[in-house]
Amino acid sequence: MPSIRFILVLVLSFFSFVPLIPGTVQPLEAQSSPEPGTVVTVNDDVVFRFGGVVQPRLSWTRDHRADEESLGFGVRRYRLYTLVDVGDRIGIFAQLEGGAAAGSTAFIDLEASLQLDETWDVFAGRIIGPQPRAYALTLLPNLDGIDRPVISVAWANRTLGADGRTYGAGLRGRGADWEARAVVHSGTNQRNVRGEIADGRPARPQGTGMATAGYLTWRPSGFEGLEFGGHVGYNRSRNALTQAGGQGRAYTDGSLHLYWGADPGSQPVRVKAEAMGIAWESVEGVSDRSFAGVSVLGALGVREWAEFIARVERMQDSAPGPTAMQTILMGGVNLSRSAATSGFNREKLTIGWSVRQGEGGSDARRHQLAVQGQVVF
Repeated sequence: MPSIRFILVLVLSFFSFVPLIPGTVQPLEAQSSPEPGTVVTVNDDVVFRFGGVVQPRLSWTRDHRADEESLGFGVRRYRLYTLVDVGDRIGIFAQLEGGAAAGSTAFIDLEASLQLDETWDVFAGRIIGPQPRAYALTLLPNLDGIDRPVISVAWANRTLGADGRTYGAGLRGRGADWEARAVVHSGTNQRNVRGEIADGRPARPQGTGMATAGYLTWRPSGFEGLEFGGHVGYNRSRNALTQAGGQGRAYTDGSLHLYWGADPGSQPVRVKAEAMGIAWESVEGVSDRSFAGVSVLGALGVREWAEFIARVERMQDSAPGPTAMQTILMGGVNLSRSAATSGFNREKLTIGWSVRQGEGGSDARRHQLAVQGQVVF
């Protein structure tokens, strides 16, 4: 159980936030997304937009398998972005990330896009491609709890890499009730493939094979908050994250999602379900060739500025994963200071408790109790 010291810090953190919560009780209503950050117009053709998000966190973690415990404060993530509009058709997006989740500050996104018409654009660079909806396609300020579902993090760590980005190019479309994207990419966020004619070996072997993926989601009109869709992809890069038996493996992956209320604070009752899986190619000496996970989340808004959340996940891992089957439980509350003004997720405090249970009883259990703030600017 948490130490007395941690409980005191948790209580103090909570009550330091309480005075910031609006005092009047209002009916819960759907919240709009925060407005873009600072806008600077250079001339009639060039507009710069600047903004970011920061997430400080206080957490206590207990790992029974390793018999280790930690308590501390840090910055989980911070991101700074720049978006440049050049005329009506060209866009450039760059985003820096740092913090405990990312290490030293580095570019997480570097994307250029060309608008073809009101619906479609082409984009290229270090990009977010088709993938499970719960991962990078859910923007950082809109996370339901302390972090993304564990099954989606496991998917990323076994496919593209922890940030879910890759180097590639694709086609992207958006209508009133749908969104789609299709890309061809290098299959990993770790390899910026290039060759220079001036190099001594401009075409040196890099073990890269191309990958492709597609994504589609639909929000039927007449059903407010409802969204469903999925993705499918094939990756033959055989990058280091896919290794088993000393060999990288090509794989096919896919996901499905069904949401009723995608974003925190968007409606009084929210339900989100998703499933994802990976099937690797056969390599000699490795019999376990698949990964699968499911996640279900429920959220109940009790005030305009307060929402209770709970999530259960099941994950069937494979070599070289830690255990064959795991269950992850998460419960907590989102508290918003900005709900009545600039959107539920602009200024938010999340308190969450998570338990991760592997095979082996209580000796294979992990606990985390965390208090995480969020400011979008």
